Amino acid sequence: MQAIDVERKNRLHANFIAALDLLDTENREPDRWEEECLSYALGAMACGMYLVAEVELAAFARPIEERSPDVVATLAQKPARFTKDMLRHGLDYVRQRYGHAHDAADLPAVLAAGQQDLQSLTT
Repeated sequence: MQAIDVERKNRLHANFIAALDLLDTENREPDRWEEECLSYALGAMACGMYLVAEVELAAFARPIEERSPDVVATLAQKPARFTKDMLRHGLDYVRQRYGHAHDAADLPAVLAAGQQDLQSLTT
């Protein structure tokens, strides 16, 4: 396990928590854009796909006026799926289940191959 992977994972978890804390401060649930970003980030973290999680957390923070109007319109037609509590529970699960940075041996073969492909793009 590389120290940089652990640092990256810890930073992602902290950023995810900060996003939920922001919603708490604003006393609201995530809008559909934010919900989509957070749920994708959570799934990516669970698969050890840290670059994808970083992209999704960056998209979460995107100001409303910079969001794609087409994507926002599409999301508006879909019902909400995840609450802050559900997302927090998901992060707790990911942290407990995958307490250490993934290496290819920790993942199912198809996910490990995908992670290796994605990481090769970033190195």
